[in-house]
Amino acid sequence: MSRTVAISKFVGTISLGLLTGLSYTLSTTTIPPLLALPSATPAHSTFRHLRALTSRHQVLLSSLSASTLVMAYLLSPPRGRHPYLLYATFATAAGWGAEAYGKIWGAKQVEGKGGMVDDDGKRWKGLGKEGSWTEDEEWVADEEGKVNGEVVREGMEGWKVKQGIKAGIWGAGWVVAVLGLWGDGV
Repeated sequence: MSRTVAISKFVGTISLGLLTGLSYTLSTTTIPPLLALPSATPAHSTFRHLRALTSRHQVLLSSLSASTLVMAYLLSPPRGRHPYLLYATFATAAGWGAEAYGKIWGAKQVEGKGGMVDDDGKRWKGLGKEGSWTEDEEWVADEEGKVNGEVVREGMEGWKVKQGIKAGIWGAGWVVAVLGLWGDGV
């Protein structure tokens, strides 16, 4: 059982480190060149593709990290149940809490159109039938089919800040996990 716990601790810590690196790289290296593209259309399509891939990888890594750290905590003998495993798991969840906070409370009212715009530049009409936000894709293109460059830029800059916040939160959790592993002598 101690081998399973040790492997779970390592997998959770490594996953949290990869998660931190992914968010940090996105906020410091990936978004600035997209902001420098001369046209809004390729920037918009690349940004949408990047957000979809990033979301998929972040969900995978955060789920892997949280589940293995909790599993290590639960499988550890009572004397080996160190709280750093829960602190690192909390940091993993807090990174996604920052995302939810940005979607719900970080949105602002759209003048004259009703609904709200989040920092990704998406316009939200309001609560749908199932109680979730319904996305309105009108911000993507205007009447002539052109992409609004200012909205795309604002969305990218807001997303860049969110990724930086997530990197900070996940990085703090990673430091806690590394120090905890070092203290465990694993």
